[in-house]
Amino acid sequence: MNIEEIKRQTNPFHPYNIMILAVALVVTAWCWNSTEMSVVAILDGWGNMITYIGGNPEIEDSGFFPPNMAGHGPVKYLLSMLETVQMAFLALIISVIIAFPLAFFASKNTLDIIISGRRGMPLLLKRVVYTLVRFFANISRSINEIVWALLFVSAVGLGPMPGILALGIHTSGVLIKLFSEGIEAVQQEPVDALIATGAGFIKVIRYAVLPQITPFFVSMTLYRLESDVRSATILGFTGAGGIGVYLFDKLRSYENRDATTILIIIVITVAIIDRISAAIRARYT
Repeated sequence: MNIEEIKRQTNPFHPYNIMILAVALVVTAWCWNSTEMSVVAILDGWGNMITYIGGNPEIEDSGFFPPNMAGHGPVKYLLSMLETVQMAFLALIISVIIAFPLAFFASKNTLDIIISGRRGMPLLLKRVVYTLVRFFANISRSINEIVWALLFVSAVGLGPMPGILALGIHTSGVLIKLFSEGIEAVQQEPVDALIATGAGFIKVIRYAVLPQITPFFVSMTLYRLESDVRSATILGFTGAGGIGVYLFDKLRSYENRDATTILIIIVITVAIIDRISAAIRARYT
């Protein structure tokens, strides 16, 4: 590739780039207008938000500040936050157990290694397996965790278990998509070299694919742990356990100072998990 070709492909004012930008601007304007977004409305309503947070001076403890740290409430909330983290961790384990093997069947390059042959029955089998795994991933991640939680609450009752199952199913679909995209982005040369030596698909995946995708897998898994902790706090609104049960109860009863205490605990917990995840991620990347 000569210098002129490089300049042509990297030119930000290339007609194709300008066309993409124009389409994006048109779609943005259309969405903004259709959804009745308004900067003026935000600015006009800002004072109402401040009033809601500050509370009505005529109603005692109607504001969100200061947070309520009296009594046994904070200890109770901390224990429920621990339950929320446990829910997210177990859900992540379930989702990884499901997503890790299925991701290799949702990636065309590794599926070609596992099922050899490009015509006849092997080709048909690959298409069927690929379509079924992708369909499962699409269904499980397209349905929101709250919907899954409501379904599992109806099946197993209230408590942490339906929340764990809901997060596990939803996250497995997300991880299948993320893992498979990481697998399809691996360098093909090590794979071809091992195949040329006559190695079976297990050895090819073990020695040519896994070393390339391990940092990506670790990063995406830790990201989903952080996301699952945040999601688990909301699943309590459906009765699926965790600190969300208390948060929903306090918001519904306008005990806003207690709600602030719960939100502070959630923010601190997520921040701690983020720092731990960053340390682990640095070890593998």
